[in-house]
Amino acid sequence: MESESTSSSPQLSAKPSDAEAPKPIASQNNNSAQNTSKTPASTISSWAKTLNFPQPVAPGQQGSTVGDAGTSSFSRFASGLGLSFTSKASAANDRAGSNSPTTQSGVFESITKGLIDTSLNAVKAVQVKARHAVSQNKRRYQEGGFDLDMTYITENIIAMGFPAGDMSSGFFGYVEGFYRNHMEEVIKFFETHHQGKYKVYNLCSERLYDASLFGGKVASFPFDDHNCPPIHLIKLFCLSAYSWLKEDILNVVVVHCKAGMARTGLMICSLLLFLKFFPTAEECINYYNQKRCIDGKALILPSQIRYVKYFERILTQFGGEAPPGRRCMLRGFRFHKCSSWIRPSITISSHSGILFSTKKHPKTKDLMPEDFWIRTQRKGIMVFALPGEPGLTELAGDFKIYFHDHQGDFYCWLNTSMMENRLILDVSELDGFDKRKLPSPGFKVEIVMVDYDGSVPVKPKANGASKGKDLRQGNISSSSEGTNANLNKNKVSGGQNRGDDVFSDSEGEDGTPSSTRSQTRASQTAAAGVDSSSQKEQIANLTHNTEQLSLRNSDTKNGASENKSETVERAAIPNLGSSDIKAIAADASVFSFGDDEDYESE
Repeated sequence: MESESTSSSPQLSAKPSDAEAPKPIASQNNNSAQNTSKTPASTISSWAKTLNFPQPVAPGQQGSTVGDAGTSSFSRFASGLGLSFTSKASAANDRAGSNSPTTQSGVFESITKGLIDTSLNAVKAVQVKARHAVSQNKRRYQEGGFDLDMTYITENIIAMGFPAGDMSSGFFGYVEGFYRNHMEEVIKFFETHHQGKYKVYNLCSERLYDASLFGGKVASFPFDDHNCPPIHLIKLFCLSAYSWLKEDILNVVVVHCKAGMARTGLMICSLLLFLKFFPTAEECINYYNQKRCIDGKALILPSQIRYVKYFERILTQFGGEAPPGRRCMLRGFRFHKCSSWIRPSITISSHSGILFSTKKHPKTKDLMPEDFWIRTQRKGIMVFALPGEPGLTELAGDFKIYFHDHQGDFYCWLNTSMMENRLILDVSELDGFDKRKLPSPGFKVEIVMVDYDGSVPVKPKANGASKGKDLRQGNISSSSEGTNANLNKNKVSGGQNRGDDVFSDSEGEDGTPSSTRSQTRASQTAAAGVDSSSQKEQIANLTHNTEQLSLRNSDTKNGASENKSETVERAAIPNLGSSDIKAIAADASVFSFGDDEDYESE
């Protein structure tokens, strides 16, 4: 027994070699059985060798062992039993456990990236469709990966839409970058194709941006959308563009407004005229329309077309210098073939602000438009003017007449130096008239002005009375000389002495009223009588002239009675509601306009 304990004690304290591989359980059992059958000592010794005691764990490994206790207890048990397959399973399980977070994060990133890419592609597709929808009929530049609302009018003149998408153009300008030319793409285009050789001209009064985005090569010539610029601004733009183009044959001029059509077309067509690209405004407009738009409808606003033609006249008739604004007084308006549904209120303005408005004037502010538009004896003619005043407002240079109507507004831009005192515009020459709800075939607007120097014009009734008095007091020859002198004075002073006669419908060559022409004929007859050598002929002519004077006096009285009857009829118009409109209707000198004479001639 002592020998057994002595022999077994070293075996208990001894550690199995790390190089020894654990034996299979079956072989261990067989060996123990054989050793037991042979000798007890050898049996105990062999059994002791098969024992595996737990090894001491290092302090640093304790946490990992505890941490792995819940996840790999079965694998540790299997490895303790010496099963080789359990170690492989444990390694695979450990690898799976360690790779699972990475695998999950990779899948999430790929899904997120796919969603973002899909969203960006969808947004880009919508953006492209929006840009094409906004550009409508305009030609786009689609080459070299660019898709821009831009057109080469010539090799050195480019028209494009507003470059939006930058905060320097304000919040709305930033938002417009979604459906208009984006600033970054525009800059990329010009830096690629015209680096250092381009200058941008901004015509927008409602949008600006930082000029440093284009290297400081930006010039601004602003005016409002659907309107015309001051006429002198066209010349300044052409001089600036020409100065840039002549510096280098490769220089290009880039012109844009908001949409890059109408305002841009007005300035580019004027520049083509200035550069003598075409001899007439009509050819320049047709060329630009075909270049800029697929359907040839780019510059179509009548007033803007009118201003291109104004500039053509400046180049051909005024030596390239815009004339100073001629000072005029706007007397009033007359509508021809006016339907019953056209009764607009009126606003007259210039680039400096509002000059006249029927909604604010003391005589018309409390009236409806149906009240201050007066119907004349001729069918389909309506008239508006202010009695007892020299006119509606004083004008000089550019002015705008805006008609506010419930069926649709219409307006026009004009320049006093480029028009006659009497101008008739049909529907094709009025901006916005084609968009009205109800058609008005044959409708025309007559605009009447007189030259004005600041003095109050004398009414023609007083002039006629003074002339009659002079004729009655003097002899025939002296009165004829005085009449001729008065006629010459009328021709020089223009509208001052003629007053309300500017509305006369007479079709004389010089626009002289019929009463004045009859006086002229009488004076010529009297002068011929004085020059005759025969005494009898002189007496006969004097007698004839005296009869004519008496007839004219009787006609004047009859005309006064007729005007008085007209006054009664017009004063009886229902729903006037104001003493002002009665005063307007009672002023026969304003609203007769010689219509009686024309009506009788018809």
